[in-house]
This record gives sequence, C-alpha cells and structure tokens, in this order.
Amino acid sequence: MTDANRPLLITADPHLLDDVVRLAAVAGVDLTVRDQAVLSAWSAAPVVLVGDDLAGHAAAKSLPRREGVIVMRRADPHRDEPTPVSTWQAAVALGAEHVAQLPEAERWVVDRLAQFDDAQSAGGPVISCVPAVGGAGASTLAAVVAREAGGLLVDADPFGAAVPVEGGVRWPDLAATRGRIAPSSLRSALPSVHGVHVLTGTPDARFHVPVDALVSVLSAGSRGFPCTVVDTPRGDGDATRAAWSRSDLVAIVVGPHPSSAARLPAVLDAVREVCAHVVVVARTSPRDAGTWCAVEAPEWGARVLPAFRHERPLASGEHAYLAPRSTGRATARAILAAVAPGATR
Repeated sequence: MTDANRPLLITADPHLLDDVVRLAAVAGVDLTVRDQAVLSAWSAAPVVLVGDDLAGHAAAKSLPRREGVIVMRRADPHRDEPTPVSTWQAAVALGAEHVAQLPEAERWVVDRLAQFDDAQSAGGPVISCVPAVGGAGASTLAAVVAREAGGLLVDADPFGAAVPVEGGVRWPDLAATRGRIAPSSLRSALPSVHGVHVLTGTPDARFHVPVDALVSVLSAGSRGFPCTVVDTPRGDGDATRAAWSRSDLVAIVVGPHPSSAARLPAVLDAVREVCAHVVVVARTSPRDAGTWCAVEAPEWGARVLPAFRHERPLASGEHAYLAPRSTGRATARAILAAVAPGATR
C-alpha cells in the first residue's frame, strides 16, 4: 500500500505517536507519519489524524477543507482536565469531524481506522455448506466453492477431518477472540492453499469452534474477502446456527443415493429457522444421473442446483486441479451465481 492510500498522522509528540501507532496496529492499518502538514499528503490521504500539538500550525496554513480529519489529543489519565479551547478552535478551522482524546477514545479510533481498512477490501457473501447425511460431500463442495471464488474457507465441523494446511492461526488460537477483526489482520494470520485462506482446527483431535470467534471471523470475511464459505456439521449447535444465520445462502448437500434424502426435510426445517435462502445440491455416483433429486424437489420447496459427480480428483482433495468442465466447478459457479453473480474469478 502506498503512502497515498494510508491514513496520515501529523504529530511531533512521541507519546501521541506511540499511542496512535499502537491503535492502528490493533485495527490492522499502516500509517504514514509526518511531523508537519504538507498539502500533497493532506489532500491524498484517505483519513488524516492531526495531533493537537500541530493542529494550530496546520490550521494556520489554510489547508483546503476535506472530509476525514480527526484531531487527536493525549490526556493525562490521572488528571481530569478539559480539552483546551485552542484545540477546539484549531479543530473548527480544520473542519475536523471529531476531537478524539486518548485514552478514552481508543475504541472509537480503532473502529474508525478499521472502517478505512474495510473500505479498501472487497467484501462478498457468506455461504454455508451442510450435509444432509454423513459423507454427502459438503466439505468437498465448500472447498471447491471457496477455491472458485478465491475466498475464505472456514472449517466449522469439529467432527470432520481438519483441512490439511501448514502453519497459521487455527481455532484454538482464537478461543478468546471477541469483537471486530480487521480483514487484513485475518488475511495475514491464516494459511493459504491454492489461493484460498483457510481457518481450520487441529488435525489430531476434535476441535472446538467458539461462537464469539466464529461470529467475528464471519463478519471480517464478509467485509474483506470475495466470498466466505463455511463447512458446517449437520447438528444445529450454537456455532452451526450462528453460521447459518449469518449466511447469505445455505447449500444442503445430499448423497448419491435416494435414501440419503430421508433426512433432508429435517435439515431444511432447522436451516430455515435462521436462514431463508436455502438450496439443495446432490452429489451423484458415476452411474447416477441425479434425476431422482429433481423428482423429489417439489416436495422440499427448495431450489435444486446442478449436481456434481463423484470424481477422483475431488475424492483425493485435489480441488486446484479440476478440469474446466468439472461438474464440481460447475456446481460451485451455480452456487456463487445464486447468491452473488460475478463472484467467480
């Protein structure tokens, strides 16, 4: 990111500088720092933070009025002192939107900088994939959809095999996470496989998916990734329902035999309690054309998308090597088109 795309901090106060840089790090944003107001930087930066030590100097330069100017002041936490009149006067002269006094305004400053970070990111839909029965292929489909969109894959099934990735943050590392996560911070913390950022658990044990952390991750994903795909289990536990309720679409995957659809009505009822946009996808066997799914569809009252076949590359997890005519890719594109046309790469 160039200096022109970063928030600008104007201050010569080392203590205020340390405080604001720390808050920017929490928000996941890099700053450009100047010890004087320069017209070119003033006009180009998306947000300008002006320390009260230089606010009067900046106001005296008759800089052009602009949006996104914030005057920053560092107060003594042990003394109850009002903001000086000179600071307010300089803020008015600069056309500042706010005078932020630290440490009281720390949360506000982090949120304001995080909003800038969100604006730099291209957010997209949240899609959950859930199996109607075990082994239906929901995890496979979730991986293919995430790969097709180049987005974020969230493994929220503690009973399934963890997605094979190396390094990076996993669910146990997020156990205490609550509140807002900057998309850029999440992107840098997660491992990437074939262009897909992955959040999963530990491969050697069942992992716990903390609901608060899941909500924070899905919020960050919707703001900063082209698409966020969640692989959820069948059971409607708290984490699963949280994922469904925050999804723009839930895809229920049924297995390759008609008998696997017996549990579909129950899963549909559970999903529809929290999400209205539900589709059904069938994974067919090599000898099954999937016609039974179309026959049953009217009874389900749900839209049925094109089925995908059992293919050897899918079974071995080689989602990146699918041929252009792969039925898995075609189904993934149909799901993305149903919720966000143009989301595919």
